[in-house]
Amino acid sequence: MLKKTSLLIVLFSLFLFSSKAQQFYRFKADISIKDKLANGTYRLTMGKVYYDKLYKKIVYQLHFPQKETIVSQDTVLYTINDKNLISSTSRSLIIPEFTAFHLALTGKLSDYGLKPAANEKSIYKIASVEKTSKGIMTTFVPAEESFKKLFGNIKMLNVNKKLDAMVFYDPKGNIVSRQFFKKYVNVKGVEFPSEVTMISYGEKGNKNIQLTTYKNVIIDQNTDDEIYRYKLPITRTAAAKK
Repeated sequence: MLKKTSLLIVLFSLFLFSSKAQQFYRFKADISIKDKLANGTYRLTMGKVYYDKLYKKIVYQLHFPQKETIVSQDTVLYTINDKNLISSTSRSLIIPEFTAFHLALTGKLSDYGLKPAANEKSIYKIASVEKTSKGIMTTFVPAEESFKKLFGNIKMLNVNKKLDAMVFYDPKGNIVSRQFFKKYVNVKGVEFPSEVTMISYGEKGNKNIQLTTYKNVIIDQNTDDEIYRYKLPITRTAAAKK
């Protein structure tokens, strides 16, 4: 079963630089998630992912390790089994409008959506921009004192105008996770990282490593409407009702 942690990577896994980005509205790809957990075990999840910015639903149709569909909608994660029954529900940290899918389609992922539009409040502000031997390093800090109790700093590295790496800190300055964006492909003028690695750190120094690979990326698919819109089934299993 796809774990909630496997889905979090989608918050950081896509990137887009294109002057025509506002025209794009759909994203689809084959997805493979390989996890190396802190306890030494491994996990592999494979399937397809769909997102339409109009419906704001993220749909995962998985075929390994088992056949199931996972839908992220309105901060709730629904798991639907192969009998079209909702087998489980849980609260989700994934808000479709703030995922990399949505930011990529709207052309706001070059700065991870951290730079606010004119006359718009933002949680973060730029503290420094530095040219390094690797690329351009930008440090973002919470924009207000009250935010510093909840959010830590973020460092972003851009190489050749492409997102290469990000480091997320907690309010105490400890590293929460590192993200690496590699092997870009160009789809309809959209620059896209087909390989994303996330290293997340626990409070005791333990770490989980996750490699997400995207293949056969399709932008603005005009078929499979029923998947992009995906109507959740009414019936739930006994386990999901508890």
